[in-house]
Amino acid sequence: MQHMSDAEKQIMECIWAAGRPLTTSEIIQHIPVEKSWKQNTVVTFLARLMEKGIIKATRIGKANHYEPCITEHEYQIFETKQFIKNIHKGSIFGFISALCDNGDLTKEDIQEIKKRLKE
Repeated sequence: MQHMSDAEKQIMECIWAAGRPLTTSEIIQHIPVEKSWKQNTVVTFLARLMEKGIIKATRIGKANHYEPCITEHEYQIFETKQFIKNIHKGSIFGFISALCDNGDLTKEDIQEIKKRLKE
């Protein structure tokens, strides 16, 4: 798996949210108005996502229908592992220490983490 650019992630969010294969036209309709990417731009991003093995295309009639090869959760796990590797030198303890030192963890967060660790 490879890292996605922010633009590629926006396209993937459309595909994941749909829960079914989408055509280029459908993807363009779901992209936020402020982006207003042209069809060629979206096709370029879709080609990059296919090269990375993140989506696949099935030709139906005159249109390609794009669907994910990975789930959003699988990608989140990949990005989290990369973040810990790159920022915390692979140390889970370093990552958790940073969260604790930051003061952003609530008591509920800590309880949930403890519960999860016991599993």
